[in-house]
Amino acid sequence: MGEEAGQLGSTRSFETTEGALTYTEVSERLAVSLARILARLLQTPSHEISITPEWLCQRHRELAGHLFPEWAGRFRTTDVKVGTLEPPAYYKVPLLVQSFCDDLAERLRHVDYDNLPEIAAFLTWVDWRFQWIHPFKDFNGRVGRLVLAALLYKLALPPVETAPTDPERRREYLEALRAGDAGNLDPLQKLWIRRFGEAI
Repeated sequence: MGEEAGQLGSTRSFETTEGALTYTEVSERLAVSLARILARLLQTPSHEISITPEWLCQRHRELAGHLFPEWAGRFRTTDVKVGTLEPPAYYKVPLLVQSFCDDLAERLRHVDYDNLPEIAAFLTWVDWRFQWIHPFKDFNGRVGRLVLAALLYKLALPPVETAPTDPERRREYLEALRAGDAGNLDPLQKLWIRRFGEAI
């Protein structure tokens, strides 16, 4: 989940190429990078977008490399704990990410573009699995949202809200991710169906 554990107005601070920055200051700079990446994404023919480990690392580097050149764009090299989640050991990350990308590509090949519940189930799995792997030291939530935006684009679906700022909806989303960690993706799938209902 990465930075998803942080809160707006958090007292957490970062050492960056611009000196010490608060969580809010870092978030503001990352928001600019994220908007730029999304704009480029939507200018790319959808069939040319292929989500691979290299694609993920490049997006992470574009997102945060100007602030954290030492580790942005590289898989984490330490074990972490995110809230109650203990993501897989760092040395498993490269293999898990490769497996995730291969599985994603295969599922995408077979998804029925006219079947919204099936699409919701696919995106639910992508949403949860990426955050569970937690491949980067930080900012996994933002990269996960880029993955989801790319898939919505490839599926010719409208953008949906994947980063709720409303405290209640944010809590609901985080609880749904934790339910996924326990093997129950139903709450997250219900959120995805609701997202579609609100966007279409």
